[in-house]
This record gives sequence, structure tokens and C-alpha cells, in this order.
Amino acid sequence: MKSTALACLLFLSLFLCTSPASATQTCRSDLSPSTPTGRFISGSDGTVTDTVTNLTWKRCSEGLSGPSCETGKAITYTWPDALRIAASSTFAGKKDWRVPTIQELDTIIEYHCTMPAINAAVFPATPTSNFWSVSPFAGYPDGSWNINFNDGAHETCNRNWNLYLRLVRGKMLNQEGAGR
Repeated sequence: MKSTALACLLFLSLFLCTSPASATQTCRSDLSPSTPTGRFISGSDGTVTDTVTNLTWKRCSEGLSGPSCETGKAITYTWPDALRIAASSTFAGKKDWRVPTIQELDTIIEYHCTMPAINAAVFPATPTSNFWSVSPFAGYPDGSWNINFNDGAHETCNRNWNLYLRLVRGKMLNQEGAGR
């Protein structure tokens, strides 16, 4: 009895103490990628341009930097703080960075992968958690839409919660061929 209880306790401690960031991405090989690498143009300034939507993204989540987003630590923000960070960003010498809409964030979900559900070659070191969108949730004045990059789920939460942030700039041309 004691050995079973100890084994269960050990399993739970390993399960609960495993950081989502250390999870290994899993992709289904029987499905075509929804965000193939060839669709993106990487800039030498830490940006990535989506040739389907014409949006330019920060390659790294806020708080991370480097060619593989290996420097620093991804930072979470409340929704008001995310808006403030975006408005004050001058990353890559540009001043028009913003929090993406839920539709824009949806275009970078990689639906055949989980942990994270994003093209890890294009957007390395993406936390397997929720990222803010600027889109409000109708019927809940204190809530906004976000995407959980563990599995690509669309979720809502209170704007006082702390979520990750990936900045975008530009105006989306269309949604065909992007995301789903």
C-alpha cells in the first residue's frame, strides 16, 4: 500500500512540477502544416513577415530575444499593461507595434502541432500558454479573447490576468489560407 501511494505521489510531483516551457512539441505527420515555414520571411531584425496575411510579427515573445529567442525570459502582462507595452515599443526601429486581434493571432496557430501549437522554426521558444489579443469578449466587459498555444484553443479571461504577449504590425490583407 505504501509503495503504491509513494509511486502515485512521485508521479504527481513529476507531472505537476514539469514546466510547460520544457514540453516537447508534438506534430502529426499525417497532416499538412497550416503555417508552413516557406510562408514566412525572417528579417535580420528579429521580425517575421507572413506572406499570406502581410502581417509582421516579433519573432520572440515579449521578454525573449536572440536568433532562437534563447535570451531572457518570456514575460506575462495584464491586458492594460500589454496595450501599454505595445504602444511604447520601438522594436526594430518601428513605432507601430500593437497587440494582435484574435483573428490575427489565429493565423499563426499550427493546427497539426501541440506544446506549442505554433511553427517552432518561425516562432521559437513560444510558451505553451495563453497569449493576449486586443479583441474584447462580447457580453463580458472585463474580458478579452486569447489563444492558448499549448493546443491552439481560443479562450477568454479577465483583463487583470497575466498572459504572454507577441506583438504585430501592419494590416492583415486576408484570412484565406491562413490559420485554419
